[in-house]
Amino acid sequence: MNCAECRDNLVACLEGLLDTEQARQCRAHLETCAACRAECASVTGLQQRLAASGRVAAEVSLVEPVMRRVRQQQLGPERNTLMNLLFRNRWGFGLGAAAGAAALVLIVFLVSPRTQASAAEVLARGAKAVSKLSSIHLRGQLRTAPQDNFSYINPDLDFVTVELWKQFEPELKWRVEKPARVAVMDGQSTLLFIRTANLAMRVPRPSQSAFDTEWLHEMADPSETLTNELTAIKAHGWPVTLKREQGADGNPKSVITIEAKSGLPDSDYLKNKFFMTADTRRVYVFDDQTKLLESVRIYLHATSGEVLIFELQQIDYNRPIDPAVFQFELPKNVNWYQLEMQKLPDNEKYASMTAAQAARAYFEAFGRGDWTEAEKFRRSPVDEATKQTVSGLEIVSLGQSFTSAASPEAQFVPYEIKLEGGRVIKHNLALKKDPATGRWFVDGGGF
Repeated sequence: MNCAECRDNLVACLEGLLDTEQARQCRAHLETCAACRAECASVTGLQQRLAASGRVAAEVSLVEPVMRRVRQQQLGPERNTLMNLLFRNRWGFGLGAAAGAAALVLIVFLVSPRTQASAAEVLARGAKAVSKLSSIHLRGQLRTAPQDNFSYINPDLDFVTVELWKQFEPELKWRVEKPARVAVMDGQSTLLFIRTANLAMRVPRPSQSAFDTEWLHEMADPSETLTNELTAIKAHGWPVTLKREQGADGNPKSVITIEAKSGLPDSDYLKNKFFMTADTRRVYVFDDQTKLLESVRIYLHATSGEVLIFELQQIDYNRPIDPAVFQFELPKNVNWYQLEMQKLPDNEKYASMTAAQAARAYFEAFGRGDWTEAEKFRRSPVDEATKQTVSGLEIVSLGQSFTSAASPEAQFVPYEIKLEGGRVIKHNLALKKDPATGRWFVDGGGF
């Protein structure tokens, strides 16, 4: 079990909801991984705080009416406890929308001021309005690179279109796409394809979300948004405001604004590079008549000032989706990303390298045009376009590796290289250890 799988299963493991083998694998991983143990401690602490909040608020008059609302809803499968809802992961399923909304209204009312409770009610109504959702289509614009990670943001880049199609019935299927990157879950498996690199990755099982598309899936599920936002407000004391305004269509609107903080210092390398590491102002607009979420705007608190980085402009509820949307035909010559690296005859030589040594060996292989050597530090083949770009490169300098609190398992190596045409590139190469082989592999910031 790797880090992502372990964190996805933490809540279920702590609550005794995993089968024997899954629980064994999760505990075994925790014994060897300090980062996941720290995450486990955080989850355990939140469980204890929620339990304590429930005890303190036992005599609040709203408890019984709200709990009646919860009991009236049809709950999901056995593993869908409140803690699993709070820590919804990329592979799991949560409570029904209305049930999750009612539960969170209870929590926020018990421990938050009146404004947060009012905001919770608006979000709860929005969740209830789509509790019978059969499909949804979202279309917006995001400041990002067309081919880069779905959660990558950059205030200096132009907007590109990002879309999500999601079918809930009769079978869960979804697709997320931007100009050079697409992820598709067809009900059987989950596929990622990066057009510019002609690179594909397939996970042989269905998923609720994957490949860092979670943030967009949350907007497609108001109960998910409710859970994450209001739990964070409660835990971190994020400021939240609620105001009423008249919309362009003449209908009254409820506008909820949340100031979200990543908790990372400004000096952290990954600060403001991804949604989960950014300080943002999030604006949710609900129509007071339909109770539906109508639009979302997210602003980044950058060093140069506030910048609009995402705007959700179109939301289509319960409209039929063409089945062809969830089908995707790959090119015949596609390169495949390997989920696990293979051990080499001289594997120990590479496993003993530091991150900086691995970065040097990687770039030197590119300079020689030794693609076999370069691929020892990759989980995918070197494509032809990359070969033409990097062949003959020269290393100008390599710096001391460093880490980020947002990704403690990664090492970042500052580098400066010069390509054959004279172009100079300065960046940080992200490397991670492959658990099966112990070798460093390039996870970003390079080619």
